[in-house]
This record gives sequence, C-alpha cells and structure tokens, in this order.
Amino acid sequence: MTTSNTHFDVIIIGSGTSAYYAATGLLAAKKKIAIIDERPFGGTCALRGCQPKKYLVANAEAVANAEHLVGKGIESAPRTDWKALQALKDEFLDGRSEEDLKDWQEQGVATFRHRATLSGPNEVTLDDGRQLTAEHIILATGSSPRPTNILGAEHIHISDDFLTLPELPRHITFIGGGYISFEFAHVAIRAGAQVTLLHRSDRPLNGFDSNMVDVVLAASREAGIDIVLEESAVSVEKTKSSYQVTTSTGRIIETDFIVSATGRVPNLSVLESDVGNVAHGRDGVEVNDHLQSTTNPAVYAIGDCADHGLMLATVADDHGKIVSRNILEGNTTAVVHSVVPSAVFTIPSLATVGLTEEQARSRGLDFRVKHGRPTGWPSSKRIGETHAAFKVLIDNKTDFILGAHLVRHNAAEVINLFALAMAYEIPAKDIANFLWAYPTSSSDIKSMV
Repeated sequence: MTTSNTHFDVIIIGSGTSAYYAATGLLAAKKKIAIIDERPFGGTCALRGCQPKKYLVANAEAVANAEHLVGKGIESAPRTDWKALQALKDEFLDGRSEEDLKDWQEQGVATFRHRATLSGPNEVTLDDGRQLTAEHIILATGSSPRPTNILGAEHIHISDDFLTLPELPRHITFIGGGYISFEFAHVAIRAGAQVTLLHRSDRPLNGFDSNMVDVVLAASREAGIDIVLEESAVSVEKTKSSYQVTTSTGRIIETDFIVSATGRVPNLSVLESDVGNVAHGRDGVEVNDHLQSTTNPAVYAIGDCADHGLMLATVADDHGKIVSRNILEGNTTAVVHSVVPSAVFTIPSLATVGLTEEQARSRGLDFRVKHGRPTGWPSSKRIGETHAAFKVLIDNKTDFILGAHLVRHNAAEVINLFALAMAYEIPAKDIANFLWAYPTSSSDIKSMV
C-alpha cells in the first residue's frame, strides 16, 4: 500500500504477533496506524519459529511414538519423508505473509516493506529516505539468533536455515544447549540424521529443573543424540566433502551441516542511529511496567525486544494487548506475568511453570515436593514411554501450587492445567479430587499432587 501520509497516531515497527495484538486494539479505537517491517509480514513465530517448527516436531513425535512400541504391538517404525514433510510445512506457510499484508491494508493500515530506524523522539526514517512521524511509536522488532564469531563462522547456519533444508544432511552438529538445539536435534535424529550437540557448560537447558533436564538428557542419548557437555566450538573448517568442527578440548567432529543456537538477542537495529532518546541494553529496550520507554514517553517496546519478561510468544502477545490499552487509556495497565508456562518440544517434552525447587528453597518457603517417575503408570506403559518424571511444589500453608515440572508425553499440554491452577489459586486437594476425564494425560495430575 502506497501512501502520501507521513504522520500517524501510532507507528508499529515489526509485524509479528505482538504487533498484531497491539494494532488490533488500536484499530478498534479508529487510530491511524502504520506498520513497518523489512522482512515478510507475520513475524518469527508464524513464519520462522513456533508454527513451522511444530510441523517438524509433530513428525518426529509420530516416528518416536511408533519406535517406542516396536515389539509391543508395532512391527516396525515409520521413516520420515523429509521432502514431503517440508512440503507439508510450506503448504502452511505458502501465501501466509501476503495474506497478512493484504488484511492490514484492507483495514486501512499503511504498510511499509522497508528497514526503519528511529531518527527522532517521534520520527522514523525508512531506508528509501522517507520520514514518518507519530504520536506514539511501538517497537515490536523481536529477536535474532545470537551471532557467533568463531573462526569459520561463515560456514555456520541458524535455525531458520534448518527449518528450510530441502534435504536432510547425513550428520548435523548443533552448537548450544538451549531449547532450539534440543528440539531440532530430536527432529533430526528421528528423521534419520546423525546428530551431535555441543554445549559449553555441564548444564544445558538452563532455567529448567535440573532433575527434569537429566531425564531429557537420558532420553536424548538413548535416541542416539551425541551430547557433548563442557565443550564449545572454537573453529570450523571446510573440507573436500564436509566440515570439521574443532572443540575447546581439541576434539574434531566431522559433519555436513552446522547450526549455531546459542540463544537469541533483542533485535535493536531500529535504534542503531541512537538519536531517538530510547535507552537500551543487551537485554533490550529499557521500559517501565507499562512497557513505555524509560527515557522517551512516546515510545513503547513489546515482545522480545523489550527488557521485560521472557522471550515467549504468549508473553509478546500480552504485551501487545497491554500497550494498546496504555496508549488509549494513559498507562492504566501494568505487566503482571507471575504465572507463565513454557515447554521444550523434545521427546518426551519438557514443561515448566512457577518456581524450581532451588528457587523455592532459596526463598525460605515452607513447601512439600511431590515427585516421581511415572514410567510404570498405564499412561506411560501403553505408549512404551521409558523416560518420564514429574516434580510438583506445594505450599504447606495454603496448599497452592508453587511450581510444576514435567517430562513426559503431553507434558506441554498438561503444564497448562498446572498454570491455570496457580493463576486462580486452586488448592492441590481440589485438583486431586476433581473428576477428570479418565484415563487421560490430564487425569494423571491427581497422582502428582
């Protein structure tokens, strides 16, 4: 959409889900909006992250579920058709960005496919030289893979590249022990590749309960993933037919494809001119509890680019809703995210909400811990699950859930029920006595509390 207008009520830089929710609220109030994005409209989660990733994960889960039952009712496990799987994922993505762009334009939003930088407190300059102004500017620029500067970095890929691989390499090496490496390692190993995962410390998946992580490590290694801890990649060299990764201990790993997944950092290229009076640091734009810049009241930041909350799509979505209300009503809504569940889509999946046992003890709380390995439960035995665990922290005074940590099939679904109980302060005894549909993954909750 071309427009001669240069002044708007609100300019939103970025077009992901946080931008969607911000714009939706503002459009309902008849605000004049511009959305700017240098990349295809739709954002990381829809186009390069959560949604396309789950297509690959679902396939891996189907293969793994069958593998677990070989000899127990299944004669042989299926094999992944990588090209067909990519075609299925691309079918979901095909035309999606164009549809988003058209939808915004039909709602009267001025759209710009350009790179933008803040050039003043209320001004944005596009890469074609045009300048736009607004009463408010919302930064919804998301995050980017953390760059790597090791020798031979030009041979290293990011998660976006793995998602679009036309053919599956024979051997894949993942650098980093976070959720992206683990999720894609499980996808690759179930699709038939050989997989090595390097992590610089002795504790991958930092932030998750250590006992649950141990179960994930055991399941990952049993699946065939070569997990190398306390080693980092120091160089990559191209050979005649593949690549050689040299680690900090001198180990040489022969591999065909290398993915660096050492975390994500806020995308703050919009502030590179540093003239908009927007304070920012390594963790993003400095904002108050209303997501307003601490130094420029005209600017708000939401989602991964804001230094406020976890880098999760659900958090970003809520940021968008909150900011639209604060712009319309004058900072009436503060961010309150005391209960935010999250999951890692390994096999089995890892899920968490609330405090870890270490955190609860450091706060001196009076609580009890319910934990166990449910591999002997019917819900695990009937699917051949040999790696599973749970840990639930319950306040002894209130009987409320303080934290829940799960590793098992459907953990990413069940954790939402624990989160709901925490958010609405449902006592553990009421969870145990509730008449759950049975036998289901969720009905196992009563045995966990």
